Amino acid sequence: MQTLRGKALVFLLLADLAIAVMSQEMMGNVMSEGNATTMGIPRMTPEFKEMAKKLMLKCSKMGHQPPAMPEPAYNSSVEEEEMMPSLFSSLLSSLSSSPPFPTLTSSRSARLSNSSVDRPDMEADWNVTEQLLNVTTLPEMIDIMKNSTEQPRCFMQTFISPVAWSAVIQNGLWVPIEDLSKLLWAARPYLENMPPHYIDLPPSPDQLHMAEMMKMFSEVFSSLSEEQRDQIREWVKASVLENEFNCTHSSPAQRPKRPHPWSMGAKPTPGGPGALGALLHDPNSLLDSGGPNRVRCPQRQPWLNIKVLRIMGRFLSRLPPQEVKTIPSEELCQFFRSQSVSHSFQRVGAIKASLGRTLMSRLKTCFSSTQELLQHTASLGSLACFYDGGVSSLNKTMSKGLLSQLEECQNSASKKTDPLLSPGSGQHPAQPQQNPQELLQAKTLAKALLKTQISSSVLLSLGTVARGVASSELQTLPGEELLRGEERERLERVSQMMSTLQRMALLKGMRSSVNVSALVLSVPAPLLSSLSLSTLGRARLTSIEQLEAPSGHAMLECSHRPVPDAYRADVVWTRSGVLEYRMLGQAIQGVTCEMIDSLIQNETMESVEALSQSSGWLDKTQIGCAARQLFHTLEQNRTDYFSSITKEELQSIPATMLIHLPAQRIQGLPVSVCGVFLDKMAAVSLSCLPHSSSSRSALTQRALDCLGKNLSEASSEEVQSLGPLLCELPPPQLRLLAPEVLNSTLLELTACPYIPRSYRAQLFSMVTDTFGQPSDWSEEDMMSLRPFLLLDNSTLRTLPNRPWLRSSLSDLIDSLPALSSTVVPEEFRPRPDLSTLRWKLFVLTTREDGQSSTAGQRRRRREAMAVGGPTSDLIEELGRGNVFWSPAQLANMSCETFTASSSQLGEIRDFSDEQLAALRQKVIESLGPVGQLNESQVLELGCVSQGFSAQELRQLNISTLDTLELLSTCRWTQAQRRAVWQGFKERTGMCAAQLEELDIVGLGQFICGLEPEEIRQLSNHSFREAAEVVGYTPCDKPQLESFKRKAVLVFGEPQSWSEGQVTSLGNILAGLEAAELRSLTPSVFCFIKASAIPLIPPHALGCEFLALSVSQLQALGPDNAAMVTEAQRAELGAEQRKGLADALGVAYIRAGEPSSGGSQSSPVPQTGGSTSHTMRGILKPLLLLVLGLMLD
Repeated sequence: MQTLRGKALVFLLLADLAIAVMSQEMMGNVMSEGNATTMGIPRMTPEFKEMAKKLMLKCSKMGHQPPAMPEPAYNSSVEEEEMMPSLFSSLLSSLSSSPPFPTLTSSRSARLSNSSVDRPDMEADWNVTEQLLNVTTLPEMIDIMKNSTEQPRCFMQTFISPVAWSAVIQNGLWVPIEDLSKLLWAARPYLENMPPHYIDLPPSPDQLHMAEMMKMFSEVFSSLSEEQRDQIREWVKASVLENEFNCTHSSPAQRPKRPHPWSMGAKPTPGGPGALGALLHDPNSLLDSGGPNRVRCPQRQPWLNIKVLRIMGRFLSRLPPQEVKTIPSEELCQFFRSQSVSHSFQRVGAIKASLGRTLMSRLKTCFSSTQELLQHTASLGSLACFYDGGVSSLNKTMSKGLLSQLEECQNSASKKTDPLLSPGSGQHPAQPQQNPQELLQAKTLAKALLKTQISSSVLLSLGTVARGVASSELQTLPGEELLRGEERERLERVSQMMSTLQRMALLKGMRSSVNVSALVLSVPAPLLSSLSLSTLGRARLTSIEQLEAPSGHAMLECSHRPVPDAYRADVVWTRSGVLEYRMLGQAIQGVTCEMIDSLIQNETMESVEALSQSSGWLDKTQIGCAARQLFHTLEQNRTDYFSSITKEELQSIPATMLIHLPAQRIQGLPVSVCGVFLDKMAAVSLSCLPHSSSSRSALTQRALDCLGKNLSEASSEEVQSLGPLLCELPPPQLRLLAPEVLNSTLLELTACPYIPRSYRAQLFSMVTDTFGQPSDWSEEDMMSLRPFLLLDNSTLRTLPNRPWLRSSLSDLIDSLPALSSTVVPEEFRPRPDLSTLRWKLFVLTTREDGQSSTAGQRRRRREAMAVGGPTSDLIEELGRGNVFWSPAQLANMSCETFTASSSQLGEIRDFSDEQLAALRQKVIESLGPVGQLNESQVLELGCVSQGFSAQELRQLNISTLDTLELLSTCRWTQAQRRAVWQGFKERTGMCAAQLEELDIVGLGQFICGLEPEEIRQLSNHSFREAAEVVGYTPCDKPQLESFKRKAVLVFGEPQSWSEGQVTSLGNILAGLEAAELRSLTPSVFCFIKASAIPLIPPHALGCEFLALSVSQLQALGPDNAAMVTEAQRAELGAEQRKGLADALGVAYIRAGEPSSGGSQSSPVPQTGGSTSHTMRGILKPLLLLVLGLMLD
């Protein structure tokens, strides 16, 4: 293996040197339109070089041998002009300089003799090399590679892959189809491994060339990012419009989302409206490719016909629903009946619900009956998720055909929305979001397909329809069949789509036939996260080797929770601590601060390296603890460590830890390490630092000092070298930049995840001074500058309507990261509030004026205005934006519209009381009295039910836990929870003492509706198994106190609670009394769920929070400390406030003291375990189980 790696390194060096010295002349395109056979090496970029090296390293890791290399490729005695006039030798022509590897003999016989043992295929290898030395065109080289053996082919194809794609971009319009096919074959490794962002595409290919390219794109579809898929779709559209309609189409998908015009050879210059248009020109973009005779296409120009549909392939799954509606019916039907459709919807992943419903609705018109449609089930693919035909029409054959397609489905409801979960939602973070209409559709399909008792094989074939299987049926499935080989992999996919109740029901059935130890080691991660602490404890795992087996990988993949008490985390390392840490993978999230302290003390730099390799899984507390202990250990060895630190020493400190260095130490770093410091800061994420941390300003000032010059003299490149610290520059410092540097810097700031609140007004003023008022921006300006609109809500509100504005603002929302599924405190929130932006989009979508983009939209708006309320089309188009309808508009909605759109309205949980009152009245008008609604109607209404009175909620016809689980995600008052529980109890005849674990899980936050005496009656066993779900509920104080008393009965006194128990009990800890809170050990405080902190009533904090010691407050960790409310903080004494500031990682300023800014250090927590601002979904009781395996 060492020999192989050495040879691979030699080849990598050859490739690196070869690409590095190719001049523009050597790499220039020597092919003309009429002479395609002379195609040489295209122009290359540094990114292509890096990709070639990355791909060849991949070949090396796969065990493939590099090809044989002849002496003339590297012999320094050979002059460049004497090299063979071949393409392959031109790639290696730079190797005349001193080679950094041992000299190899050029004698073929000697080479074969020396290598016969290691490389029995060396003869064939040399034949390939000799052939490559004699080719003069890229297609010829590719032909030789395709016909070679796999060993040299891997290296050669990966080496040439970026080159081939560059050739496609630059020459793809002109090469013969057969040569284009060869180039695409060679480029495939690059396309499968390229970065997940913007992709360069050739401009406006004709349909023949585009079809060939799209064939390859469809083959690598699963490797492309969502952004790239959408970009390719828009590229096809733009090419069709240009070639077929002689007009140009502008789309943000064709530009990078972070333009860097200063790297394109054009210096930005400040100016007013439209100033960015010229400097953002990209020669590869179709936006500027229109000739003088081309006009701008109408906004909704129809462009899809049967020829284009065939070309699009799997990218049909990315079409907007509005464009699907423009396809001529005859051509759509002809396409669907043809062979071309067979792979278009296979293995395409999630399809948006709006697209799936639109396509299925249109396809149904192509057939005279449902039976005829189902004769084409082989073509449905992921569209099968949206089948809504009559269930009675499905015979056995049809059911089997439909089932074969359902497994292709993934979560078709996956929309880019913010979960908006809060302490009031009561939703388990691991539970997938579900549209009520889609859940009802899944239940209907499941009922139709499961005409007999469900079996394991049928369940695994259901895909997303599995979400509609009743939890009562899942309990009957045995575990052995589901946990075998391929079945286990399919189970993992299906269980990802299940609700928490379904997962626990499935696990209950498995436990009846599989012993606990085997179950814990065999179930996939989504199910493992639903096992209770007691179940995990009974598994009694004894070594980390059990986790290295394939069946144990889920233990390392399940990143949710710390461990039960049975497996204490202070026994993680036995033989070699660092080695054990490297083996943990995601389970490293369960490591406590005490464990980190001990490890770093014993094996300082080795442990730091091991932790840094898993930095993506470490949370704020763990990183802070590791940084504190590392700095302490280093300064123990050398008191002036950081003031005398060398480049090599600074390089060895991970950037994620370096940013926690106290401010005084940061300012004292020597000038000699500035280069290393800037390199680290350019790539680090500041997300684990609170927004108010003084370390941010200290790091920024040190980086500025390292530039060694005034900002007025800095170049764009030097300013850009600040990386994310650029977002921390105060506006007064930005104003020091030269005009052209300021222009490019402002464009760079559009990518900042967070702009300090105090900077926003001044920064927005600089933007308008430089680029003009947003009301005057052109479409191109808006595309590049639109993130700045989030800095000024007033300007955003008053933007005049333009034909392209709605699309641009919609793309802005799509470009922003989705919020966490749990509440993120202000100190760590990554983006400003988007409510004004959403309101603006609502107005642009619903207003009636002459600038609307399409006739269809104008028609929908006229209809809405005519009736004074929303229409079905507008409701579907708006999504979450429906929250902005006024109560009067909702009241004026027609009954037909409400009936058709109730499920979309039922997704919204934050309607006001007035809006809910209007919707309640509409329910009665459309469906009749609330007490007469059937369970399917209740399910479809979803969170609209929040508008019902307590008496009406008690009358709701709900008899299944599955319906309660869905409704539990809405926001309910205590009186409403009580009413729902009372009604459910009366209909099922079930009392509190009879509730089993699944009943408690299904009730969700409605468990808060139990009276304290009923909570006392709960079975201890049922509560133990369902405690974690109860811990997510937002109960009132009396219920929390009652659940706390139950927890004491089940788990013992609070002072004995472990990290895992504290995490699982979650919000129940808010019911602890002052003495009980104080009795908790400091190490468990950062394992308290963040949602529990604000549930402690402010009026009680004088008792509860004053009871906490400084060490306990320090141990809260950054996320929990940031959740403390102002009312709670006001109850703390001075020393306690300082301890809270230490936990958060900010300097504590006493009342009346002036802030010293960057001169203060940024303490990190002194004790405690790990926590996470997202809690990784369920805050990890399992992970400390994984870590507490060994020294028992």
